[in-house]
Amino acid sequence: MNRTFLYLLFFVLPTVGRAQYKMTAQEYIDTYKYMAIRSMEEYGIPASITLAQGLLESGNGGSQLAVEGNNHFGIKCKGSWTGARIYEDDDEVGECFRKYRNAEQSYRDHSKFLTESPRYADLFKLDITDYKGWAYGLKAAGYATNPKYPQLLIDLIERNRLYQLDRPNNGGGRAGGLLARRESRRELNEPLDPKHTVESNNGVRYIVTQEGESFASVAAQYDMTVKRLLKINDLKNSFPLAEGTALYIEPKRNKSATTAIHTIESGDSYHSVSQQYGIKLKKLQKMNPVTRRFPPRVGQQLRLR
Repeated sequence: MNRTFLYLLFFVLPTVGRAQYKMTAQEYIDTYKYMAIRSMEEYGIPASITLAQGLLESGNGGSQLAVEGNNHFGIKCKGSWTGARIYEDDDEVGECFRKYRNAEQSYRDHSKFLTESPRYADLFKLDITDYKGWAYGLKAAGYATNPKYPQLLIDLIERNRLYQLDRPNNGGGRAGGLLARRESRRELNEPLDPKHTVESNNGVRYIVTQEGESFASVAAQYDMTVKRLLKINDLKNSFPLAEGTALYIEPKRNKSATTAIHTIESGDSYHSVSQQYGIKLKKLQKMNPVTRRFPPRVGQQLRLR
């Protein structure tokens, strides 16, 4: 093996390998903005903030954490993390960071990290377009130790006009359109104009969807996140809504107020029964332990109270 080949193998090729991860800020934005918009729809975090944090924390996707661990937000393991790990020097030598299968998993975990921690709760009281409030709020809540962290985020947002993603008809796509009506109503200090007749079942309010509606549009109308709407209806993921779907807009009850027993009919599922009677699925399962082990069968009786 000659010296020229050895030089290429050990010095040139690794450099070429690293170069493929080098993105410009605009390339990063174009690649990941839809993940940021989805986080805004589902969790209520401004897309501008999510993207600015991704840009800053990952160095436009080129940091070691992003390249080797798909960690775009510098989120450390902490005590609750049970997934894969990657180690890197930060405030201390060899700190533990979360490692993900892909960037999408990183973006989703970032949203959950903010929504599930009580110290960030006050941020969700801010307007969705108040990126400056979010930037300073993240620092105040302890997300980063850099005293310039808020201004770094704000500079990225304003330099790249990321605030357009939080607003209607300016690159925000579906999320921007859904948020437009909410924000304009707030400016006018008017309530949202409901599209549905709100009905009640088991003392719980629900609506019936109309043609062309989605979880995001229903959530926006009732001033909640998609995540909240899904949780109320015991659903893990959104899907195309068929016209005539009943959706609760407040938490279901622990038991039925009027009916003691339901007999399973053809087409029933445990979830459909919980929706039919306005009972939380977990409470239905607790009253009927067999539901955790076996699918429903015609003629099977379920306790409802």
